[in-house]
Amino acid sequence: MMEIPISLYSLSAISGLVGDFKRSIKISSVLSAMASLSLLGIAADALSRGLPVQESFLGIPLIIDSLSLPFLFIIALLSLVVSVYSISYMEVHRDTGRPLAYTLLYGTFVLSIVFVALTSNLLWFVFFWELMTLTSFVFVSWREQDAGIKYLLTMQLANTVPLFVALGIIYSATGSFSVDYATLKEVSSSLSPIQLKLLYAMFLVTFLAKSGSVPFQFWVPDAYEAAPSNIASLMAGVMEKMAVYGLIRLLCNALPCSESVGYVLVIVGILTLTFGTLYALRETHAKRLLAYSSVGQMGYIWFAVGMGMVFLTRGMESLAYLAFLAGVFHSFNHTLFKGLLFLISGNFEYSAGTADLNELGGLRRAMPYSSLFTVIGALSLAGVPLFSGFLSKWMIYQAGYYSGIGLFVFGSVMAVFMSAVTLAYSLKLYTSAFGGEPNEKTENAREVPSGMLLGEGILALTSLAVGILPAIAYPILTISLNGGDVTVTMGSISTDFEYFSPIALLLAVSFIAVASYFVFRPKTADVKPWNTGALFLPEERYGAKARDYYRQYFTEMGGLYKLGSAAGKVGRVLLSALMSVYLVLARGLVYTGREKKRSFTLDELRHRTVRYLDEAFFAPIMDLVKNIAVLAAGISVSMDELFLASMLTTVIILALLVL
Repeated sequence: MMEIPISLYSLSAISGLVGDFKRSIKISSVLSAMASLSLLGIAADALSRGLPVQESFLGIPLIIDSLSLPFLFIIALLSLVVSVYSISYMEVHRDTGRPLAYTLLYGTFVLSIVFVALTSNLLWFVFFWELMTLTSFVFVSWREQDAGIKYLLTMQLANTVPLFVALGIIYSATGSFSVDYATLKEVSSSLSPIQLKLLYAMFLVTFLAKSGSVPFQFWVPDAYEAAPSNIASLMAGVMEKMAVYGLIRLLCNALPCSESVGYVLVIVGILTLTFGTLYALRETHAKRLLAYSSVGQMGYIWFAVGMGMVFLTRGMESLAYLAFLAGVFHSFNHTLFKGLLFLISGNFEYSAGTADLNELGGLRRAMPYSSLFTVIGALSLAGVPLFSGFLSKWMIYQAGYYSGIGLFVFGSVMAVFMSAVTLAYSLKLYTSAFGGEPNEKTENAREVPSGMLLGEGILALTSLAVGILPAIAYPILTISLNGGDVTVTMGSISTDFEYFSPIALLLAVSFIAVASYFVFRPKTADVKPWNTGALFLPEERYGAKARDYYRQYFTEMGGLYKLGSAAGKVGRVLLSALMSVYLVLARGLVYTGREKKRSFTLDELRHRTVRYLDEAFFAPIMDLVKNIAVLAAGISVSMDELFLASMLTTVIILALLVL
């Protein structure tokens, strides 16, 4: 059945050939939405028939099992929503005039993610992983090349190199690069301790870098700000989750689960959830705030998965199942609320022309549905009860607190505290954009088209449904590790530790809310804001800007942020050095004429005529020979003669080497 969604995604990829931008985007989005619906149908059918389900497509082995199923559902749901949303949203990027580039990249991007989650062969996994990275790089470079190059260089060093080293290690043990997960599991026992540790290290670096976890978080804010909001939603909501899937699949399913790797993940998770959350609190641009927020939420997931690996190796199966389930459940919830909030940032771009929170304000009346969806997404992100993020975080707290392991208890306490900080920046996101009175940027803002609202509404309603009735998500979240199934009690979370009934809480909160309204409802309909006696201040300046939120906190915690800034400078220096090497290599592949000796930026080089590879190779040799000839004889030599002489010299040298 996979032929249907693959064919539809492929058709959507080439729909840009239509030529007209608006028509191409509409056709591509409709075909992509149909493909995503068929993926949802395939996931439901596989669940009803029983797992695992195996098939192949053009020789690529595919498998839907209890581990790939939840991630397939995540991909299908968010790609459906983004496809519907993109029909109207891409008008923001109409001036780029590249319909074929967009449709080709979008279809390929989603398809590559699907194959990453479904292929059962490691070589194909690496191939589609690299394809996913390449297409996302082009989207990050859609308007700003610097962010794209930073992302590409990071991925090449921290994704491509480790993955190819891992393939080399596996080849040394099996004699083949094309190894399925079952075979890798069989041969893992024959690997030497050094080989096994190298594999763990290479896969860890790969998946932590792709998820933007500490210490690889430096690429995340620039990349998510530069990418179109619909693509940023997919990157944060789906692409990051492929790192979670890949790590669990390879490090705790195909390879023996390692207690040491689990502890590394726990420490990285604690650092990541702390760093990402604190830096999100400081940001004043919606997409950068959400980017750092994604870093922080990935910390929760790694913390849970790391605990699960430690528990599993220690034989603490009930805690291991709870921790793994919490990690996968939070991955699912993060897809819902972070995918929704990135789409909301696209609403800001569409209606106000900016996602800078300092320039927004007063949008609540002009954009009531966007306001409502932002409330749902923000409260879900903060883990407020009755919203989707609460229960998965609660399960993470339980697994850590009741483990009795000091590091895990500390991590749980930090996770609870960072949830309070998450609520603080969630309030900042909502109130700075929708609160107050409209300004010159937002006075003409209008609600976004119904197609954009439809996609956001699906995510918002799903977040509410999962928060109130979490049992509806359990069938797709049951995962299998080392032969053991994660099982939960339907209807409510009932474990050996705590009991939580969302329905009872909903009834209680509803009663309190209704009673509070009738007791405290305002007696007047129109009141003036309090100016605290500052009569000289115009009314439009009464509201605080995003940059003014929590200013006293930043003053007190300045040392902590300076430490983070110092670490960021180290990363920027390394990337700058790599960029310099890249520019030197790029300069050799373009015509620069007499300006060859001065420095060129990447944007300048992009607009120059490209040389052929052989010409770029021989050009330095020709220049050297020409300079020697001029210095020695004071004569001018034509470029054609030098080219023939260089070719002849090279042929003679190669012949001598062969002989």
